[in-house]
Amino acid sequence: MDGSDIDDVKQLLVKLAVIAEQLDTRSRGALQRIDASATTLDRSAQRWTEGGDDFSRRMLEALGTQARGSIAGATRQALAPLDAQLRQSAEAAKWAAEALAEQRKLLSRMQQSLLRRSLLALLAGSVLAVGASGYLAWRNLRSAVLGDDVLQAVHSGALVHCPDSQALCVRIDAHPRRSGPRGEYLVVQP
Repeated sequence: MDGSDIDDVKQLLVKLAVIAEQLDTRSRGALQRIDASATTLDRSAQRWTEGGDDFSRRMLEALGTQARGSIAGATRQALAPLDAQLRQSAEAAKWAAEALAEQRKLLSRMQQSLLRRSLLALLAGSVLAVGASGYLAWRNLRSAVLGDDVLQAVHSGALVHCPDSQALCVRIDAHPRRSGPRGEYLVVQP
């Protein structure tokens, strides 16, 4: 693997890290907005409940002081549906806040899972890049060793151009030694 391939792999790894960081930042922003919305809904629900209770109590006290008997009963009857409606609205707001909190938890788990997967992909890419670099270095080293052997054979005169053709010729002993499992190779004279 040459230098430009290694640089390409490094650039790719840097880009993957930037993407993972951007995903993490966006997920955090979404979680913060969901948290803020859930908190706002919870506060609104509490205010509605407190406001409904306070409104009912004040109204009953004012009417009770003026006419305790029949007027107080009629007022309670008139305010009961409003109070029930306010309580239902408060319960609905509370339910929505709880649902948002649950969604926030789910988003947080998804963010962690996505972050783990991104890191695993980054690690896998790094391992592949290192493995490919090692393989290419090993292969080039192996070729270089064979090249050194051929160069040494040329310098010693054991490997030359044949005098009567353009083919390569090898100098061998009068009684050459054979090599290979079936003796298919002749050992070159050093």
